[in-house]
Amino acid sequence: MRKIDGKYQISGDITKIDGTPIPEHEPLILFRGKDKLLLPLLEKYVELCRHAGSPEAQIVSLEQRINEIKDWQATHHDRLKVPD
Repeated sequence: MRKIDGKYQISGDITKIDGTPIPEHEPLILFRGKDKLLLPLLEKYVELCRHAGSPEAQIVSLEQRINEIKDWQATHHDRLKVPD
């Protein structure tokens, strides 16, 4: 088991899409769709990525994920909560 933080752990390998493993010692973080603060966080992250010169593919991927989260939150508004 690989511990992400005080609440979550992962069993199995974590890799990039191309199969490149993410080293065990590299810290990870997990945000869930039910987090009320997730959308503003990701929107700020997109802004930072643009300012830093991230590739357009990264921006598009983030925007797609933001839209998925918006749709999920709109459908599951009763499950949203502040981080605890």
